[in-house]
Amino acid sequence: MNVGGRMRKIVQLATEFRKAIDSAFEAGEFDCDIIFRSFPQGCCGDASDLLAQYLLENGIKTTYICGTYWGEAAENRQSHAWLITGRYIIIDITGDQFKRSHVFLNYDKSVYVGKEDKFHRLFEVEDRNVYECHGIDALGSACRSRLWDLYKKIVKYI
Repeated sequence: MNVGGRMRKIVQLATEFRKAIDSAFEAGEFDCDIIFRSFPQGCCGDASDLLAQYLLENGIKTTYICGTYWGEAAENRQSHAWLITGRYIIIDITGDQFKRSHVFLNYDKSVYVGKEDKFHRLFEVEDRNVYECHGIDALGSACRSRLWDLYKKIVKYI
């Protein structure tokens, strides 16, 4: 598959996965989940792991990235997670959680697939916060069953 075709496939898969999360959220599928009941706020890490599973099932390998915005004051510190693939193409399905914050450029993209932009440059990434995604089963046992439960709820809407 050529680069353009691969990008279109990634955009299509990321968009359908985000729409499925939104549909599951609206249907109350996450009401009992302590984190996902506030989607997209504070869900970027889990959402990235879930999307990585979906992309892997569709033949796309990704790397998990978590960066930190340090800000001027300690209370302004904020982390954010997303995926990258190929030639550092960012795949982010929770950037819109920052749409009400001028500090984060009122970033309102619910799905972003592309090169690094001003928003993602706000976050400093350390090597320890980067890992190749091998699917939900490769994650720690403490979160594995919860993420599989969320994944099954989401893919029902695709």
